[in-house]
Parts: sequence; C-alpha cells; structure tokens
Amino acid sequence: MKWVAGLFALVILGCGVLLGLTGFTKFDPAAGTNSRPVTDRGVARVADCTSEGPVGRHGFGTWWKCQADVTWESGRQTRVTAEPGQLTPSDKGTEVPVVQRGEGKVRNGPDNPPVYRADFEPSVVLGIGSVLGGIGIGGIGALVVLGTMASRRKKAQERDY
Repeated sequence: MKWVAGLFALVILGCGVLLGLTGFTKFDPAAGTNSRPVTDRGVARVADCTSEGPVGRHGFGTWWKCQADVTWESGRQTRVTAEPGQLTPSDKGTEVPVVQRGEGKVRNGPDNPPVYRADFEPSVVLGIGSVLGGIGIGGIGALVVLGTMASRRKKAQERDY
C-alpha cells in the first residue's frame, strides 16, 4: 500500500509540473524580455489552422497553430505560422492586428521572427510563476497524500497496541 501512495503522490506532482509548464508556454516569458522587442506590426488574415495536443511540446491542452497572410506596416506581405494559441479558426474572415517579436528564434523562415497577436502581452513573471506554482501545488498535493498515508499507518499501529 505504501508504494501505491508514493506512486499516486508522484502522479500528482507530475500533473502540477505539466500544468505549470503549460502556463509557462502560454505566457511565453522569452518573448517578454527586453531582448525580444516588437520588430514589426501588421494585419493578419488566417488561412488555415491545425489543432495540436492534448499533450505536446507546447504544453498540456489543445493549441491552435495557424497559417496567416500578413500585410506589414513596412508594406511587405508574407505567409507566416503564428505562435501556438495566438490565432484560431474563429479569426478566419477577420483582420487581426499582429506583431513580430524578437530576433532570437526563427519560426517562419529567414528574417521572419515569431508572430503574436498585437494584444498579447507575454510575461516573464507569469510564465515563471506558473512553473513555480505548478511545482508548489503538485508538491503540496504529493505531501498531503504521503502525510495521509503516514497518519493512517500511525493510527493502525496505535490500534494494534
């Protein structure tokens, strides 16, 4: 019975970590740093979307990954893949203001950094806070399971005397 409680505690901790990593992905703290400023602004028209998930490299849950045609303020037009969860199929038929952030990673080809909704605000604090919160909640849940098991064992020993 002891190993079952340990396994259950480990599962609870793992779920907390997965949820924390999902929050980390959603708030994209790397995009929120000063090294990833807005480099261009434009208007996107969603062409096609695919669903990813429920578990993947972008976290735990379902994410939309959409292709869009963007007209930038500079006048150039490009087909881009927006960052996961930034555009959805419900954006089809509308013009969505978007921005390119950063120069550190390239998703859409040379000279074409990641694309986000213009109203998306990445957050270093919320991203890192999500991971720490997930670890904390998972850890507390695991300790509760192990504490309950220890308490039951102690009560059983007291009854035997």
